[in-house]
Amino acid sequence: MVRVVMCASVLALTAGACAPAAEPNAVEVKEVKFDDLDKALTGAKGKVVVVDFWATWCGPCVKKFPNFVEMHTKYKDKGLVCISVSMDKAGPKGSYDKEKVLKFLKDQKAAFPNFIVLDPDADEEKIAKRFGLDGGIPFMAVFGKDGKKAWDSEAMKLKDEELIKLIEGQLAK
Repeated sequence: MVRVVMCASVLALTAGACAPAAEPNAVEVKEVKFDDLDKALTGAKGKVVVVDFWATWCGPCVKKFPNFVEMHTKYKDKGLVCISVSMDKAGPKGSYDKEKVLKFLKDQKAAFPNFIVLDPDADEEKIAKRFGLDGGIPFMAVFGKDGKKAWDSEAMKLKDEELIKLIEGQLAK
C-alpha cells in the first residue's frame, strides 16, 4: 500500500514537472470588485504604477491603449507596473462580453495585470476616491513608489511625451 501511494506521488510530481509552464507573457483578465483593484495597487508599493481605465466600446480608449502597452514594455524592467481596468460593464446594457475584452487584450499583447470592474455602479464612489476617476474614460492615474497618487488625467491633461517624462521622473526617485 505504501509503495502504491509513493508511486502515485512520484507519478503526480513527474506529471506536474512535465506539464507545460504558464507562458511568461500570457494575457489574462479577471473580473473584480474595488477591493481587488485596491490590493493590486497597494501590492505594487515600492514601484511606480500607472492605472489605465478604459473600455472596448470607448473609441479614444482603444486608440490610446497601444501607447499603454508600449509604456509597459519600455519601462517594466525599470520598476514600472501597468494595470489595466476595463469598464466594459459600464457600457450599454447587455453589451458586456468578457471574451471580447480578453480578445482585445490578447491582440494588444497586454501582458500585465488586467481587470474588469464587476459592478461599476456599486464601486463608483470608492474608485473615484482612490484613483480619481470622477468622470469619463479614458482615464489614467500614476502612483509613485510611496503609493501616493502623483497624477491623474482629470486633474491635468498631459501629452504622451509629458506623461513619459512624469513617469521617468517617478522612476528616478
